[in-house]
Amino acid sequence: MVLKYICLIRHGSREKYGDVKVTKIGSFNDPSDWYGHLHGPDDQLTATGRQQAQELANYLSSSHPEISAVYTSRHYRCLETIKPYVEICERDGKAINFRLDMGLSEWRRVDRKQARIPSIRQLKEYHPTLDAQCQSLCNPLGHENLDEFYARNAYFLANLIQSLDNDPDGPESVLLCTSASNIAWMARILMGKYPKNSMERDFSVPAISFYKFARRHVVPVNIDAGEKTPLGYPRVEWQNGTSIGGSWEITHNAECNFLSTGSMMLWTPSDIPKSLPPFEALQIPEPGFPNFFDIQELNSAAMTGPRVETETTITSTAVEILV
Repeated sequence: MVLKYICLIRHGSREKYGDVKVTKIGSFNDPSDWYGHLHGPDDQLTATGRQQAQELANYLSSSHPEISAVYTSRHYRCLETIKPYVEICERDGKAINFRLDMGLSEWRRVDRKQARIPSIRQLKEYHPTLDAQCQSLCNPLGHENLDEFYARNAYFLANLIQSLDNDPDGPESVLLCTSASNIAWMARILMGKYPKNSMERDFSVPAISFYKFARRHVVPVNIDAGEKTPLGYPRVEWQNGTSIGGSWEITHNAECNFLSTGSMMLWTPSDIPKSLPPFEALQIPEPGFPNFFDIQELNSAAMTGPRVETETTITSTAVEILV
């Protein structure tokens, strides 16, 4: 079945931002010390964010019944955002393919700390039907400058569209849950828009904002595996007005009218830190910080004793066994 729709959703209001109302179109700069906190890179939703996630679930199930596949980032705030919708689908007996993909991970910038990837055991305990063992369509390969971040998102989308087009039982509509910068970059890629100024405010991304792209013209996806970026992503052509897999029209742009909270936690491309060079040196990422699941287990172990077991852990490049 040919893929007809791609839907994007940003995670809900998260702890390190707090419940920030959008009062005007403007930048929302990252406090510089957030990523120094133990659980800053992988925090949970606020109570408002959890309410938003439930309202999103109700909206999607009633207004977009054609969605039958969900891909989520491995970050806890994204898992927590999309889980209520998956639960509604399962409760109503609707078949839904729910999987995690590393290609939706947040921008791996040199100025940003990364949390450890959750293990398969942690993810399966969180939601039993989450397909945590599938091979990701794309893996982050290191610290990414602006061009490499474009390349990763383009390669992920190309792999997604190609794999679903070639699947006779594939979905007609897919929902991707990720972070704000990924959504702005993927929106540009699907529209074939490459602004000269990467900080142009062409897409604003509030919390739980919903985007939908309809495929108006279908062409086979072309991935040139022989030509790669310096970091190692295969090059995918999209910048000259021809988008990936044909042409895509945006039908829902930052829709938030289903939220009782209204727009919150606005992010625009202009929020990229001014100190981040557009062509920073490629570097190997440092070891990850504890993820949200790790922190909960550490807190539990402090009260009940450590948990000793062998577990399978997802890494950015492979699946390995850790003791």
